[in-house]
Amino acid sequence: MLNQEELAEFSKQHYPMILKYCSKRLSNSEDAKDLTQEVFLVFTQKCHLIEEEHVVPWLFATAHKMLLREYKKHAQNSGRSFSYNESVDELAKKIKVIEDDIIDYYSEKYVDEIYSRLTPSEKKMFDLFSDGTIKTGEIAKIVDIEPHACSMRKKRLKEKCRDIMEEIIFI
Repeated sequence: MLNQEELAEFSKQHYPMILKYCSKRLSNSEDAKDLTQEVFLVFTQKCHLIEEEHVVPWLFATAHKMLLREYKKHAQNSGRSFSYNESVDELAKKIKVIEDDIIDYYSEKYVDEIYSRLTPSEKKMFDLFSDGTIKTGEIAKIVDIEPHACSMRKKRLKEKCRDIMEEIIFI
């Protein structure tokens, strides 16, 4: 966890790098500055959740998420369909791996927070799936559903847990 002094130092040190990253991907320098400011605003709110060695990857992943939001917003406002160019697509894949690694790393630490946001039926499935020793077919019998339906619930539950974790850690 970073104290206020370390937070200010990290921001001072990494702001130019994130601004450059945003500037290369946005045509308007003011938009790049605004987006960079937004990244560091979120950083001040979330830095207590992030270990020091993950700050730089977190900054890039957050900037990328905000850039994608900005691209979609511009595409919707102009009435054009949203599409990536190849460099954005390749970068998106790399950032996604970083994002997934950060989420995986912190998921155990925030499992109680994730669990608290689940519905009672999701909590039951979470408990059964988290056991790790019960196979999907056995879980399906326990909850009286088809194995395929159980697999789909497991997939949706994983996605929901990932979305909750993404909300906790990022934006």
